[in-house]
Amino acid sequence: MNAAESALVNMNPRLTRIQTISRVIRLAILGILAFTIGYYLYCCLVLWGPPSWERVKFTIPAEVVLCLWYWKLADLFHFYERGSIFAKESIRCIKTLGYLCIINWLTIYAIHALVQFVPSSGEPLPLPKHLQQNITVYYTTTQAVEPMFRMSFFSFSILGINFGYLLAGIVIVIFAWILDEGRKIQEEQELTV
Repeated sequence: MNAAESALVNMNPRLTRIQTISRVIRLAILGILAFTIGYYLYCCLVLWGPPSWERVKFTIPAEVVLCLWYWKLADLFHFYERGSIFAKESIRCIKTLGYLCIINWLTIYAIHALVQFVPSSGEPLPLPKHLQQNITVYYTTTQAVEPMFRMSFFSFSILGINFGYLLAGIVIVIFAWILDEGRKIQEEQELTV
């Protein structure tokens, strides 16, 4: 950031508010990230214990994607804190968040497929809460059958497969693309004037 941009940042009270709020949110997100890592390690070492390392191999990919998502979200608010709201870096960060949502969805359903098809040692494989919420198993018994289609906030299920995070990721990527195109249009207009 050059001296003129620095002076503009210090003079605009709206940008100052954005920077202050972004700093608080970034620190909160980093706290959530630290808690998530600590809780996962606690589950691996204390709750599940060394005899159950089979569980860990199924949950590590989803946990890594989740931690990367928190890290990139904190990174986005770091760009906002610096005043780079519509910069290439912040738009790229938004696009990465969308891709991570899509990867998270793919990872969760890959874990679900592995849990369903990999023979276990007889003990059921408990998954972390955030993975259990995204996986719905439909049994074909004499019990009441759940609807084949269900829709709610961040949830769009067809035949037990929740497409919510996939759709959210696609929307975030499209949103980032629109922001990037708008930034390019604004740069072209500034060059022609």
